[in-house]
Amino acid sequence: MRSPRTPNQALRLLLAEAGWSGAQLARRVNALGAERGTPLHYDRTTVAHWLAGSRPRPPVPDLVAEALSRRLGRPVRLQDTGLLDTRQPGHGAGAPPGEGSAVERLDRILRDTDRRSLALVGAYSLAALAIPSGPTGAGESRAAASAPPASVGAAHVASARELLTVFSRSDIVFGAGSVREPLRQYLSTTLLPWLRNDMKPAVRRDLFTVAAQLTYLCAFAHFDMNRHAAAQRLYLTSLELAREAGDTIGQALALRGLSVQAHELGHLTQADQLAEHAVRTGARHAPPHQQAFLLGQLAVTQAGLGDHRHTRHLLAAERCLEKSADGASAVGAFHAGSLALQQAAVAKSRGEHRTAARALALSLRHRPADERRSRALGLAELAETQLASGHLEQACHTWHDFLDILPAIRSARADDRLRTLTAALRPNATNPAAATLLARARQTRPRSPGGGPSE
Repeated sequence: MRSPRTPNQALRLLLAEAGWSGAQLARRVNALGAERGTPLHYDRTTVAHWLAGSRPRPPVPDLVAEALSRRLGRPVRLQDTGLLDTRQPGHGAGAPPGEGSAVERLDRILRDTDRRSLALVGAYSLAALAIPSGPTGAGESRAAASAPPASVGAAHVASARELLTVFSRSDIVFGAGSVREPLRQYLSTTLLPWLRNDMKPAVRRDLFTVAAQLTYLCAFAHFDMNRHAAAQRLYLTSLELAREAGDTIGQALALRGLSVQAHELGHLTQADQLAEHAVRTGARHAPPHQQAFLLGQLAVTQAGLGDHRHTRHLLAAERCLEKSADGASAVGAFHAGSLALQQAAVAKSRGEHRTAARALALSLRHRPADERRSRALGLAELAETQLASGHLEQACHTWHDFLDILPAIRSARADDRLRTLTAALRPNATNPAAATLLARARQTRPRSPGGGPSE
């Protein structure tokens, strides 16, 4: 006979503190599931089962903890919910993001993002964004004076830098779906063993710097595929690797990545705090194009909050870009098309759709043709802005350009834009231009991301 379940008093007390019914908790958990790309359909009956002692499978307990954390304004740990089932292998086995060395955290997240264990990644966490202010210096070298001869050297660093360029280029041209899993495998099977090996302090610093960049790129690849919990943990790990290398620019780039993600998910206050932290951390150390990369994001987040300082930071980004001879880099690349895109985001936050449309058109003119994913997203944004301004046929023309690119890339964010296109045009289905575009859109199916269902 199955032993009787023990009522979950811990969860009941948390619900009472939150002032939530079971139905309200279910709705918030469903919303967090949608945020991470996992459709959930819980209701008050499900929560009643949890209160009676049943324990849902991962990642649902993490989603419950995150929902309650946001409601209560304080961290609610997984074990506080009473939903942690230690009998399930791996359930709750991962340490919190702030525990252990950067290499240990990288190992853990790479294992958790394997397709067979995606549920262990957990939920996107606002509490994890409370990052201590200010950069930190290089971590102490673990190699003692009497250590054996180093087995990892400058050639390994050069190899990792070459692969960083290859992965970055493939992501730009083909979208994250083409590189996410190969990049994760490279980090897991090649780079991680190197990071654990003996090396001279200068080599260690360089290797950790490029490891932070590769981890940043892996984070962005997960972000582009709507795997937000994994992306957040990878950005945080990139930040820690850069800290161990004493790389203030790498720290700033990771903070900016977290800001972009938070802004995309609608967490505007946290996005602004992270963008400001990024500028304070790395702007004075970065080359001009990366200063613009950081300042432009701060302008976007400030505009989203109605903070008028955004104008000053946008002008500063423009001046930095004027000083830059070349905005190309494997991580943190920025050019005139990138700046125009941020100008459009600022204008859209202010409700200035025509100004936003002009900036988006300028961005596309400056955007290199081989930056396919960015071009596709920019075209979709422009079409949506044109439609919001009442220019239906112009929007349809722009959307056709978007559909020309879509089959060549693998990006969940671009696939989302296809769904937005369809929803936006349905009310105009009797218009000939809209009808033609809808017919073409129905024949353009999002490609498989190559990594199972979205997290």
